[in-house]
Amino acid sequence: MANPGYKQRKAVKLERLQRFLDWASARFPAFVAKKHHQDKWFVPYGGYQLREIGPAAKAFWLGLDVATVEQLLRECPPDSLIGRLLERDLNDFICPVDIYGVEKALSIGSLQNLLEPEWAFAIADSHSTTEFEANVQQAVESMVRERLKVLERPFSRLADEDKLRVLDQLRPSLARLDDFLARAIDILNEVCHELRYVVPLRHGDLTLDLQRRIPTGQGHLLSEAEVAQYKQQDREALEQRFAALLEAAEDFDLKLLGQKPLTELLQMEPAKACRAVRLAREQHAEKMAFATLLESDPRFVHYHKAYPARGLTRRWTALLGPTNSGKTHQAIEAMTGVKHAIYLSPLRLMALENQERIESMGVPCSLVTGEEEIIREGATHFCCTVEEFARFRHQHWDVVVVDEVQMLADPQRGWAWVDALVSAYAPEVLMTGPPLIEPSLRTLCALCEDKLLIKRTKRLSPVEIARHSTTLKHLEEGSLLVAFSRKTVLDLKGLLETTGKSVAVVYGALSPEVRREQARRFREGEADIMVATDAVGMGLNLPAHTLCFYTDEKFDGIQNRQLNVQEVKQIGGRAGRFGHHDEGTITALDPQTLKNIRRLFHSADAPVDLSQFQVRPSIDHLRAISELMNEPSLLRAWLTFNRNINYGEAFISVLPDELAEWIKLIDDPQIDLWLRWIFACTPIRGGLDSPAATFARQWMRRVADGKAVELPRIALGLDLAALESALHVVETYLHLARALPEHFPHVAKGEDHRHLLNEAITRELARRKRPGRQDARRLTGERKSCQQCGKPMPLQSREYRICQACWREQQGLRGA
Repeated sequence: MANPGYKQRKAVKLERLQRFLDWASARFPAFVAKKHHQDKWFVPYGGYQLREIGPAAKAFWLGLDVATVEQLLRECPPDSLIGRLLERDLNDFICPVDIYGVEKALSIGSLQNLLEPEWAFAIADSHSTTEFEANVQQAVESMVRERLKVLERPFSRLADEDKLRVLDQLRPSLARLDDFLARAIDILNEVCHELRYVVPLRHGDLTLDLQRRIPTGQGHLLSEAEVAQYKQQDREALEQRFAALLEAAEDFDLKLLGQKPLTELLQMEPAKACRAVRLAREQHAEKMAFATLLESDPRFVHYHKAYPARGLTRRWTALLGPTNSGKTHQAIEAMTGVKHAIYLSPLRLMALENQERIESMGVPCSLVTGEEEIIREGATHFCCTVEEFARFRHQHWDVVVVDEVQMLADPQRGWAWVDALVSAYAPEVLMTGPPLIEPSLRTLCALCEDKLLIKRTKRLSPVEIARHSTTLKHLEEGSLLVAFSRKTVLDLKGLLETTGKSVAVVYGALSPEVRREQARRFREGEADIMVATDAVGMGLNLPAHTLCFYTDEKFDGIQNRQLNVQEVKQIGGRAGRFGHHDEGTITALDPQTLKNIRRLFHSADAPVDLSQFQVRPSIDHLRAISELMNEPSLLRAWLTFNRNINYGEAFISVLPDELAEWIKLIDDPQIDLWLRWIFACTPIRGGLDSPAATFARQWMRRVADGKAVELPRIALGLDLAALESALHVVETYLHLARALPEHFPHVAKGEDHRHLLNEAITRELARRKRPGRQDARRLTGERKSCQQCGKPMPLQSREYRICQACWREQQGLRGA
């Protein structure tokens, strides 16, 4: 019988309750019924003081009549179904059920589940224990057959063997009946039909046998006609997809993709699959064309082995030590002791300073940087920025000096240091840097089959970490205060000037000339304090006794992070310059920053052990790719080189993200490739949305039209930021004038403009700030913590509620 509905169940429950109450009142005059009966009304009577009441309540609950209950109270067979129920048997109750002609043993779980209302009211009233067992059997069978009614019609047409195959998928537990029901149609379709089939696809000698299957979830029992129709439609759809792939492939042999990828393509959305085939065709054509270059052009096969320097057995002398240990001084002395030598630096300012140092030693020395050339007649010594060494790499030198050699690990410019070390045509290559770069030097030197000599240098004057932090108000004259942004530097300058101190500043946006002038003011005592970014980590002779960290964090373009060990040592090492002070002191503006600086300064450097060294293509490489592959895009030609070049495991071709973004802006196929290359190699100061970048793009189109480029007008009555932007435009003009002198003729005028702008910036930096209301409180070093992360707030941010790092995190979450 089917499970009764709610009204019927309620009627059965009340009728059985009344039967129990009538029996109990008649049998036991002292019986007192419960005032309120819950859904399972027999439960409260289980602990009744008359022991017969509890078992009797259960028996009446299950539908037994009075006579049967009386018989049970006199004698209850322990092995009978009702006896096990009354004795609280917890074992599983397994019941054989006839499911449309096939018997299946199913478990309802614990025998005590029969006392649950959904089962108790499905069991018909019984007049004996034997009839009770039959009624239980019928109740279970009725419930199962009702739930599996979906099988009734299909089973009427199936052989017993097929019925058994279907029911084999039904686990012997009623609790899993719903799981089986969800799959019953699929199981029936699987048993009744051959759902798996093969679709053969042929084209020439390309053979594919695709294993296919009619998918599950059809929702109804399929007929033979439906199965045949589905297979036919699927076969036709696959043949159409296959034809589309062949059309997209054109002359490309799809067999080269392999069976598995090709099979996966046929499962994809057709348009997407065709795009994938066209891409594979292009990549194959690229690989074949590049194979031609590899066979015919040695520049595409070898990197370090192609340079004339491989004909020499060079000696690498690495001067490795901390800041202020005399490394560069030793290298310059070695240069002046030979006839032909060249010094390579990461900065134009360092090249200029060392050119002047060499000339002060009585040795004529020429200067070559991206923005200028100072050629001394008859000079056999040169100082240049490392990227400019390409023009000198085939010239024989007695000594080549590569300064700040740890830069070979730099993700943006490291290729230039690698190229200089590998290609320098000299018996002696000197390099300076921190000890952490030694493992990488050993690896690269071995690749070049040269000899490496490591010379350790020690700091010439001691430096110590202060015991206590300081404040802006108590910062001593002759101190160098380091922050990590232009805005912070200028704000700190203004705060310090309110105390009556004169302040010099250095940050990355300033030209080398302005930096030198600011350094001179500080060195000669015209400025009491120097405030600078980490641009002071390289170059600039700054005789500071005390170096003070404004903070121990910096924004690296992606996130606000703590300074690393080498950054702290590189910057902190500027304290106590040898020849000016006997010792140096490192301090900070708050105790927590000082604690972190102390820990980092005394920590060991993590060795830089490169397994791959960065290289990049030349214009000759890219022109060859462009011509052979009919590729007009400079960016795509570069990426093609990166994908296909094989210089061995030790070298990897790179295209830095920032440079890739700049190339995208200027990659006009209507403009000659070599001209786009020249502009791609031009450093754009101020970023890709700066006036310098805007002018550079306009100038490139003008040069492409064969026209000369006029120098933009400049206005000197501007604020500091505008003056800096104007200077960046002029410096970009002068840099391009070196490569394209016929199109950028106004070099002298540009140099005059640069001089005027440098003077205007210097004057602007000399303006002193007047004290404001909040300046006094900010100068005292009064501590304030971020209300979100709890870290001490930098002085510049103490007017705010949260620190800059937490603010950036909040902005990022809002953007997401």
